[in-house]
Amino acid sequence: MRRRSLFSLFAAVAVTACAHPVTPVAEGPSMSWGLTESPDENKLAYGEMGTDNVIVMLACQPRSGEVLVTLVEHEARAAPALTLQAGRASSKRRAEAQPDMMTGGYLIEAATPATDPALERFRHGDALSVRVGGRRTQLPAADDQGRRFVESCRGA
Repeated sequence: MRRRSLFSLFAAVAVTACAHPVTPVAEGPSMSWGLTESPDENKLAYGEMGTDNVIVMLACQPRSGEVLVTLVEHEARAAPALTLQAGRASSKRRAEAQPDMMTGGYLIEAATPATDPALERFRHGDALSVRVGGRRTQLPAADDQGRRFVESCRGA
C-alpha cells in the first residue's frame, strides 16, 4: 500500500514538473545584466555582454511609468500572455509575438506599469522569471542595476 502511495506521489510530481518547464539561463562571466541609460530610453538587458545575444530586455522612456518587456522565444505562440514573477509577486500581461529575423525565433513583447508588483520585488533584489505559455525563463537578480532601472521608469 505504501509503495503505491509513493509511486502516486512521484507520478504527480513528475507530471507537475513537465507542465512548466524552466529554461535554464546560463550564468557566469558571459551572461549578465547590462544597464544602458540615456535621456530618451533606458534598457536593462540580460544576455551576453558585447553581443546581440539577449534573452530578456526591459525598456522604458525615463519617467514614462511604463516598461516594455521583451523575451526572445524560439516558438510562435498564438495570442500569448506573458507572466512576470519575482518573489511572491506575479502579474500576467497580454503580449504580442513578432518574428525575430536575427535569431529566426520570435520576440514576445508586453507592456506593464513601472509599478508592477513583480518589478517592485525585482527592484528590491529578487530574481525575475518570465513565463510565456508553459515555458518559464528564470533570471538572476539585477541588484543595483534593477533598482536604478525600475526607479528611472516610474512616472514623474
